[in-house]
Amino acid sequence: MYNEAVKNDEILHVTGANRQECLSKIRDMHGTGFRVLGVERKLKPGFFGFFQKDFLDVTYQVVSNPSKPVVPEMQGRFGSFGTMPQPVIPPRGNPSVDPEFIEKRDVLLKNSGTNITNTLQIAQMTKFLEEWKETMSDQMAAVLQATSTENEHKSISMIRDLLEDNGFSKSYRNDICKRMKSDFSLEELDDYDFVQQRVVEWIAESIPVAPVESEGQPKVIILVGPTGVGKTTTLAKMGAHIAVDFKNNKEKYTFAPRIRMITTDTMRVAAAEQLKRWAEIINVEVDKAEDSTRIKELFESYASNSDYIFIDTSGYSPNDYHNIANMHTILDVKNMNESVYLTVTAGVSVEDFENIIRNFESFNFKSIIITKCDETQTFGRVISVLSERKKPVSWITTGQEVLYTIQRADPMWFVSRLKGFKFNEKDVEKRIGNADKKDSGFNI
Repeated sequence: MYNEAVKNDEILHVTGANRQECLSKIRDMHGTGFRVLGVERKLKPGFFGFFQKDFLDVTYQVVSNPSKPVVPEMQGRFGSFGTMPQPVIPPRGNPSVDPEFIEKRDVLLKNSGTNITNTLQIAQMTKFLEEWKETMSDQMAAVLQATSTENEHKSISMIRDLLEDNGFSKSYRNDICKRMKSDFSLEELDDYDFVQQRVVEWIAESIPVAPVESEGQPKVIILVGPTGVGKTTTLAKMGAHIAVDFKNNKEKYTFAPRIRMITTDTMRVAAAEQLKRWAEIINVEVDKAEDSTRIKELFESYASNSDYIFIDTSGYSPNDYHNIANMHTILDVKNMNESVYLTVTAGVSVEDFENIIRNFESFNFKSIIITKCDETQTFGRVISVLSERKKPVSWITTGQEVLYTIQRADPMWFVSRLKGFKFNEKDVEKRIGNADKKDSGFNI
């Protein structure tokens, strides 16, 4: 692997993996009759400049009167390594040499050579790997992107761009494009209007909507979610919706719905007052509960004479595990048979939406309420997460007004707000089985 000693006007060279190996080679040829003139660390070229190996080149002279050699200061790519005195090396196999001396010598030589080699290799490879990782990362990203889109049909590329403009996640976009490649013939792909229609139908089908629950008494509704998503307002809207539906459709009711409201929000000073002010519009009283004992008392008091019991909760960051755990304790009341809804704003990012679902999933929420839909124009993020996480949506809210700004979720509501797509809404409704479906009143 390494070159043997070469004579050059009495100046000889020997190479090896480390200092110990070089000196062993010299001893084998000349015994102790030599003087080291210099030691140089060199690099052996690798494959296309990568994976280079370093080796040691020792320059020496053969002398008749051996003396104690001293290795001069070693210079390498990364500076001086200092002057290292070399002990006298007796002929190999000399029985008069102290075994302890040999052991210490071997350890010294091994450590010296190994440390220098490692220092060079580590510094060299670290720099190389950092540069290589950065370069390859950029190159691979470019290659993968080019590979995935270079030979795409124009219709697929155009749909991919539309999905991105509407805020759909990368994984959702890729799934749609993959389905287009597998489901459509070349002739169908050439018909861009046909492609748009089918893709919108797929999007509508991918939106999971929570089914209407069966009747039960009382229905206990709990809203949870991060701070600032509008839980209190949404709770008031749900109560108001019941009151409005009763006013407009009295023939469906035997008697007026009996509604109770409870707030556990102790974080915001005005939370109870805010809910109470809205509740007054529909003639509903609001109770305050700070622990599970109080909630249990109120539930037992209202269970036999109520149709709906709404419970508002404090808003916490999805990363505030301590307070979320405390909320679990407060809501831990047996036999309430509550339905928990996760409340999230429509403008949330894909990453934050997924994090909210993950950290509030312990409440075993039945579905999701999307609030503040009037504050965004792109719903791809929400659709992507609902579809990929298989979490059904039940309600959407579209403004700050308590009355008439809440409605049951409908896939057509979302797809009708897609930007850039041209499609026939009636055909989409038929495709998803939503044609001629009428609102049958308020159902939670």
